Amino acid sequence: MHLLGSTFCCEVPDEWREIKQPGYVIAAAPSSSLGFTPNVVLRESIVEGRPDALAAISQANLRSVAEIPGTVVVHVEAVERHGEEHRRIWMLTPVAPEEIHGNILCLLIVQDLVVTDGAIAELTLTLPLIEWTPGDHHQAILDTLRALPPAERNAPATTSTIPEVTLDEWATARDGAPREDLSVLTPPNLMLQAEPLVLSDATATTFFAHAEQRVFTPVTGQVRDELAAAGLVEQDGSPTGAGFWYIDHLLSGTGWNITVATPTPHVFRFWVTDATTIFTAPHPDEDGATLLAYCPSNDLFRILLGWVTATPAWPMDVHLELSGQQLQDKLERDTLTFTGSDDAAEFAKHPWTLLSLRNSADETFLNWIHTSSRGQAAAWFEPTLRNANDLITVRQHIDAPLWLQLMSTIAENQ
Repeated sequence: MHLLGSTFCCEVPDEWREIKQPGYVIAAAPSSSLGFTPNVVLRESIVEGRPDALAAISQANLRSVAEIPGTVVVHVEAVERHGEEHRRIWMLTPVAPEEIHGNILCLLIVQDLVVTDGAIAELTLTLPLIEWTPGDHHQAILDTLRALPPAERNAPATTSTIPEVTLDEWATARDGAPREDLSVLTPPNLMLQAEPLVLSDATATTFFAHAEQRVFTPVTGQVRDELAAAGLVEQDGSPTGAGFWYIDHLLSGTGWNITVATPTPHVFRFWVTDATTIFTAPHPDEDGATLLAYCPSNDLFRILLGWVTATPAWPMDVHLELSGQQLQDKLERDTLTFTGSDDAAEFAKHPWTLLSLRNSADETFLNWIHTSSRGQAAAWFEPTLRNANDLITVRQHIDAPLWLQLMSTIAENQ
């Protein structure tokens, strides 16, 4: 079905229903999932014909994300469709539909922007993250956004002012087109299902050590007092109902941890069941304290990607092969003892931090290098005859962003 605006159009499934509103048009799926109906919204306006108009409006949209509580922007890309450059912004945001009793549902929101002949279109796709798979029919809607033939166009009813833009000079020079500086994004305050419990590191370690025994040995002394204050044990040191709930998740859930290899390692531990996930993380503001919390499992990836600060960067094609010593020099001292070309050279200019995803058996499933402004790159060692020098591969692939690798690795090994 054609979804027609004044200047632009797109294609949506025939069974979707159209709703016209002043200044925009909506198409919605025939049924909801977990209390939310997948939909697209097409907005249009007249804009000044500046060469950096697309970059400026994209950056303004990124700045406005800070006003949406708990929203994590995971990816920004420039794509070519129908002879025009588009900007595509991917983000995860929490909502709490009444149909699921106020529990958080994680939504995937993808904005596709395009400027044609003094008009801009913003096509926004929104659906539950658990309903999306890469390249599916929902995502295909975005690929159909295009300008109508000139004879069929009408001027949009609204006019937008293009703000000033700060460009990423390196990415702009590389691509030969304006690329907005993505560092305007600020890390979000992650909205959780409930306020986390705050425990001392020692008390959290003791609680989980006792829980892993399957027969919980009552705790005593200061540990008991702290756990009792948190509502996890009774005064006799045995678990409360809430304590048993956390213990059951630890014993029945699939256990994972993400370790940030800093001088004092930071570890995010989580145990996933079908419905809910419990997790622990270092307290961001209190040394020696641990946060214990839970989330609906559909919202896990938003929290994970926010915690590892997987902030978007312009996609790069990075391929490096390093010795263990070269990698150690870069990680520990930010010393370059290797050379790269093009994207790899730019990636190597920035400080690196190593993160690892492991399961409860301490098997490593994914290692990656994090930078503050040039994204992430997977890192692995492959012991083969072709790798006689035991080199470690560092790879950032334009078509396989790290956030997708992390999500798929966990989902496929549940």
